Amino acid sequence: MGIPKLFRWLTDQYPSVTQGVSDSLGPDRQVDNLYLDMNGIIHPMTHGNSDSFVALDEEAMFRRIFAYTDKIYKLVKPTRLFFLAVDGVAPRAKVNQQRSRRFRSAKEAEQMMAGLVAQGEEIPENVERFDSNCITPGTEFMYRLGMAFRKWIQFKMDTDPAWAEAGCRVVFSGPDVPGEGEHKVMDYIRTARGREKDWRAGMTHCLYGLDADLIMLGLVTHEPNFILFRERMQRRGRGRNGNGGQRDPLRFTHDDYEILEVTMIRKMLHLEMRKLVQSGDLPFEYSLQRVVDDFVFLCMLVGNDFLPHVPHLDIADGAINMMMATYKRLLPKMGGYLTDKGAIHFGRFELFMADVSRREPLYFHRRGVAEKDVQYQSPEYPETYYREKLQATTPEDRRKVLRDYLGGLLWNLAYYHDGCSSWTWYLPHHYAPLATDFKDLATIAPEIPQGKPLTPLMQLLAVLPRQSAKLLPGPYKELACEDASPLSHYFPNDFEMDPNGKKNAWEAVALLPFINEAEYLETLSTLDHDGMLNNDEKKRNEMGKVHVFLPAVAGAKE
Repeated sequence: MGIPKLFRWLTDQYPSVTQGVSDSLGPDRQVDNLYLDMNGIIHPMTHGNSDSFVALDEEAMFRRIFAYTDKIYKLVKPTRLFFLAVDGVAPRAKVNQQRSRRFRSAKEAEQMMAGLVAQGEEIPENVERFDSNCITPGTEFMYRLGMAFRKWIQFKMDTDPAWAEAGCRVVFSGPDVPGEGEHKVMDYIRTARGREKDWRAGMTHCLYGLDADLIMLGLVTHEPNFILFRERMQRRGRGRNGNGGQRDPLRFTHDDYEILEVTMIRKMLHLEMRKLVQSGDLPFEYSLQRVVDDFVFLCMLVGNDFLPHVPHLDIADGAINMMMATYKRLLPKMGGYLTDKGAIHFGRFELFMADVSRREPLYFHRRGVAEKDVQYQSPEYPETYYREKLQATTPEDRRKVLRDYLGGLLWNLAYYHDGCSSWTWYLPHHYAPLATDFKDLATIAPEIPQGKPLTPLMQLLAVLPRQSAKLLPGPYKELACEDASPLSHYFPNDFEMDPNGKKNAWEAVALLPFINEAEYLETLSTLDHDGMLNNDEKKRNEMGKVHVFLPAVAGAKE
């Protein structure tokens, strides 16, 4: 998901940032490097497109995944590099979001089935439905898909002229390589700039995927020709199986896709700043790159996969427009930019948040009226919010929430600009602090621990609900399902969903317990992995490597 509602905001605010494929790509503009965030292909190609109760067999799923990958390749026609990145083990900050998504998906599926039964609809028996939670590193499905992908790529390089004669090398980073797919791409770009001899300024980079955070990642590369390739949003619908009632993506044509010009967003931000720059009121050197970085930072405050949004900052309520107007007005007074790559200037940020927080009381008053909660309508709303949402009842408690959130902003900035600075950091709260509490920031020292990635099976156990326990090896399944398990409290059969003042069900907060890492790792360390796991399970728990396939003209293969 990335940043909910961001794409809609961008296209409403700056309609010119999107174009048709035929208008954007052609003889005068070729793509040098094509990157695929593969999970955006794997999910729609495996969930079926007809009967929600009947799953495709695995071989058919693989064929669909490969066919759609080939389709994107031949539509875009990269000339230098084709990079396929599958999600591997994620940082702990993302594991919490994955856990929430999978648990609520299982809960919604049970509710849907119960509703169908209540309506008298016949549910087929002895038909195993496809569990999309198998699209997680460490499962048999993903292990087999990774192996099949490598064989298929080599087959295409050997037999398909469109692949063999393009002179394009192919890089495959599978589910056994740690990292989110899109961040594997960013790591490659950062590394390749200084190492690859054929890297040149001005190359066209094309990233396929639907997540809105890809826009942010494209912006922070500061590459002058960076585009996103994606299906047009109206082409995707939601039926029971995620594809119900819509055309098969394998039948899509050029008209079903669009290009988002990341460079055009940069230009639009420059136009936003033009009046201020021309006025001469800016007492320091203007830098579009720094403005872009600050914009990316401000978008973190409306929420993403790692951080909840500051309570009164919602894109649907005009939060980005309001923050950008505030930013332009305050920038001369701040004396400089809010961020410098992975660093935050806390003094300037505090000044900015003090102004932004002036709108917070009105937000809570309106919310109190809507929810018929008189406590939110009173001047004491902060105490109510912290007590009900964060169980924070003292100034020290509130300060800790703020310190943790600032640590999250720093971690998020580093993740976007430099890569994963900590595999173990996460925000131990379901909600963000109030904007009015962003004070004395210079006295706060956020703690960001170092660490290493979880193994695939460790992460798999952490993110799966009991309904998907069949995807776990035996000893891990017992830890999730047995009531006597020391970890059983992390796998509740039911949990509360907090609407949190939102209208849409998908915006509700899943109040799942956070996993205590020390307890979790200590429990897993007691397992006899050599004796309790078979050879295939041991292989699924190993970290793999990136595979590079060279075109035949280069005189080498994998």
